Amino acid sequence: MRIWIVYSAELKVKIAVLSPHRDDAAFSLGLSIGVWLEAGHEVEVVNCFTRTTYAPHADFESIHSNDRLTRVTALRHREDLTWQKMYGGRKPGLHDLNLKDAPLRLHVRTDQVCALPIDPNDKALVKVPKAVAALGADALVIPLALGSHVDHLTVRAAILATDLPSDMPMALYEDLPYAARPEATQSLEREASLIEGNLRSLFVTTSVQVEAAEQRKRRLALCYDSQIADDVATQIATFCHRYEGRERIWGNAAWCASELVVGHEVP
Repeated sequence: MRIWIVYSAELKVKIAVLSPHRDDAAFSLGLSIGVWLEAGHEVEVVNCFTRTTYAPHADFESIHSNDRLTRVTALRHREDLTWQKMYGGRKPGLHDLNLKDAPLRLHVRTDQVCALPIDPNDKALVKVPKAVAALGADALVIPLALGSHVDHLTVRAAILATDLPSDMPMALYEDLPYAARPEATQSLEREASLIEGNLRSLFVTTSVQVEAAEQRKRRLALCYDSQIADDVATQIATFCHRYEGRERIWGNAAWCASELVVGHEVP
């Protein structure tokens, strides 16, 4: 049974969404961010690991290796601005922590980033919570870290290790495209259950037009076409079908009791 609870929309809050890379918030929460903005909430996207040379679908073959970091990082920033404009008048804020991504920071190949443990000496574990605290957010949304990408794991660990106020609303999102992979189906609830706080699965809206939601997610995802091929954009877009055109998040008790407009999915 699903019980839909709509709270008062009078209280406007600042929601900080932590995005390990520039595309993660867009892929996983593009629709939800739009709903929060339309409800009058302030959404601040914190892009953590933004210094990168990774752009597999961009033509940088002729670029000298010494210039690749600057050129790719600048391209990724432009993609973010394109995505931001998709929201029209009320836009999410963008905050760049200017940290190196895993291949540069940990000196590993790109095909190793989902098989690495968190480095306990990683400075990001300190810098990420410090940046979030400086924002003065009223609520946090962080990655569930499906797919075990070390950058996603590091962001999640950095926040969960922080001594947050007990009444701080916090939710975790299902990382795309990782969540859409067949092997992730069983890991979704398992990952959520491993995190303390008795998380509950939630939807930000009670009903949507599925086809329109899919088309919207596809357009949002393709803002980052240096990162994904067309088939991956389709995979990201069609994932919302399983939730009737919505995006699922996992909220703690404070989120469930907050004035945010959310729908509770009750088994």
